[in-house]
Amino acid sequence: MVADNRYSRFVNWLKVLLPLAALALLSTLFLFARGPADPSTIPFAEIEAVARDQRLTSPAFSGVADDGSIIALSAQSAQPEGGDGLIVAAPRARIDSLDGTRINIVAGFGQIIENGRGARLEEDVEIETSNGYTIETGGLTARLDTGRLETLGPVTAEAPYGELTAGRLVIETPEGGGGQRMLFTDGVDLIYRPQRQDP
Repeated sequence: MVADNRYSRFVNWLKVLLPLAALALLSTLFLFARGPADPSTIPFAEIEAVARDQRLTSPAFSGVADDGSIIALSAQSAQPEGGDGLIVAAPRARIDSLDGTRINIVAGFGQIIENGRGARLEEDVEIETSNGYTIETGGLTARLDTGRLETLGPVTAEAPYGELTAGRLVIETPEGGGGQRMLFTDGVDLIYRPQRQDP
């Protein structure tokens, strides 16, 4: 009988002490909990810039031109411009024509225009062809639907037969076919360096 009374008193004490202990633990948590971070430390400006800046990383486009050439264009990044255009950073283009000629183009800056049918590449544009030409110019326009390239100004070129400068360069496929041709115009200067023939 005495043991039952002790057990009852013990249970009654637990009913009081346990809720008190729980309250003490909760108050300790609230007392030592850290306050929220200073709102000024959150880079809201960077978040807003990312939200505004719809940018694609490492975009790549490809297609087949009217003359059957395969055109591939890639870039470091791209972001929308007003209308249907895109601004691309560090663009690279490759054109594989049906006659087997490959043209590689690199530039510092570019724009995709006319709903993807055209491109404008600028800033230290370099053109390399598989038949031995290395060409430098300030900028060029490219028709992605026809494969036609036209420089915006003068060019300097290393050719298999020497060095040349010209006011303009057009690379296109003639209407009758026959593969792409390079047309240097507007004052062409050539330093002819014949290749040595092995005896």
